[in-house]
Amino acid sequence: MAKVSVIIPTHNRPEPLYKAVSSVLNQTYKDLEVIVVDGGLDRRAEEVVRDLNDPRVAYIKSDKDLNGSEARNIGIRRAGGEFIALLDDDDEWLSEKLDIQMKAFEHTPREVGFCFSAVKNVYDNKIQDTKVPSGIRDYFEVVLARLKGFLSVTLIVKKYVLEDVGYFDERLPSHQETELVLRISKKYKGLGINQPLVLVSMRKGYEKVGFDINKRIVGREIIINKYMEDYKKRPVIFAGQLFRQGLLHRSNDQMTKARDYFKKAWDTDHRPLYILHYLSLIGGGRIYRWFRK
Repeated sequence: MAKVSVIIPTHNRPEPLYKAVSSVLNQTYKDLEVIVVDGGLDRRAEEVVRDLNDPRVAYIKSDKDLNGSEARNIGIRRAGGEFIALLDDDDEWLSEKLDIQMKAFEHTPREVGFCFSAVKNVYDNKIQDTKVPSGIRDYFEVVLARLKGFLSVTLIVKKYVLEDVGYFDERLPSHQETELVLRISKKYKGLGINQPLVLVSMRKGYEKVGFDINKRIVGREIIINKYMEDYKKRPVIFAGQLFRQGLLHRSNDQMTKARDYFKKAWDTDHRPLYILHYLSLIGGGRIYRWFRK
């Protein structure tokens, strides 16, 4: 049985942290360690770890405010396991999460670098199961086309893979796990498990970066520029991402930027959808707003 190091970054959220760590300690897979990296100024997380009183849980304080990627990277460097798993402080694992993934993943060939699963999205006591591709395959173009769908809370990565391709990109304000999976899947295959193994909680009062449209726009733009050569070789995929970037800018009431992205999408791939969206924003978006009334 290989050891799994579970990295949990936390940022001033002690209440859900207790449940998150407990969900790891209650795993049926027992060869694990938990590394809680406190990137906030509120030190109540240390009290949570102390109350849990489990030798498998390590607590790391930071002298400065950390973003999620910085905190995860600190935990990864400290990790002693052959496999790295990730969990957010406001989500929970189902009890057989590690067992199911590790049975499928532990003895895969060296070319298989990461494993991921579906999740249960929980909001206002409603639960919705997601679906993901299953089996071992090349996922690079899948991620390049979607820039979503690989939540860090489901990921398990072989540590030598992270040592090879690098850790989380600390510049990114969003989509950090997507960019990491892009980097990994450029060199390694992935293993998908189409079974929900994580409870992803949309708690009121707790901010999730994925809901911040400004951070989403900036994060996606950095990734698109970083992988520009790969996108240019795949014009249909590239146009789709340019179009989605335009939609985000339009949702953010940035009509000029949205129009520019719709035009770039049309120039890259002549789909009628792209030019129609572009034309709707001529005149500062007056046509679009008129149809929205």
